[in-house]
Amino acid sequence: MPQSKQQQPVITTITIIATIVIMAARRPLVSDARIVNITNRVGGMKALLVHCASADDDLGARAVNSGEVYSWHFEDNWQVLRNALFWCNLALEDERVSFQAYVERAGRGGYAVLGYDVNETGVFGPDMNDMSRTETQTSIP
Repeated sequence: MPQSKQQQPVITTITIIATIVIMAARRPLVSDARIVNITNRVGGMKALLVHCASADDDLGARAVNSGEVYSWHFEDNWQVLRNALFWCNLALEDERVSFQAYVERAGRGGYAVLGYDVNETGVFGPDMNDMSRTETQTSIP
């Protein structure tokens, strides 16, 4: 039975809506890719041990040689009742330091790319409280 001219726009609209619903189920409609870079700027060819994790993802420990960058990315799904948090533990010879590498607060976006430089005096990177670049977030004694 052929479709009437009135049924065709309705069927087309339903098809478009169904396609959008299926695509949204596979991937959130609102999501932001985030990239975190940690650069070892410690002199003397010293390797920096970096171990980063969130409540859901343990990224494992990595040795980052002097001058190299350890990088990872993730998607923040902007869940209203849940805030993303990644923290990192750094070890350089006998010294250890921990810091929050990424904090997403509900209702507020964040940096798309977060860069941290590690040298002999500390970890330098964005201050997640006021979204500006801070001189020292934490120090390595």
